[in-house]
Amino acid sequence: MKEWNRERVELHMLISLARSQRALCRIIESVADHVENSEQLAGHVADNLKSISDYQHALMLKLTKQSTRKRVNGKPAKPWLNKNV
Repeated sequence: MKEWNRERVELHMLISLARSQRALCRIIESVADHVENSEQLAGHVADNLKSISDYQHALMLKLTKQSTRKRVNGKPAKPWLNKNV
């Protein structure tokens, strides 16, 4: 695939992803009033929205060729300071 064509496809996918995010925001706003009275429904909706958000995040990382960073647990190292500063 030619480079300019690939970039064009990626741009259209990112535009589509942004449109999807806006739609997701509208869904959240419209469902918020109905979920207010039911904790069980609120949990179910939150799980579904988390799944959609995770999918969109993975798609965005793939399109922008970014790798996911893994969190490292442990003791932080001593700060490194330049003696000339």
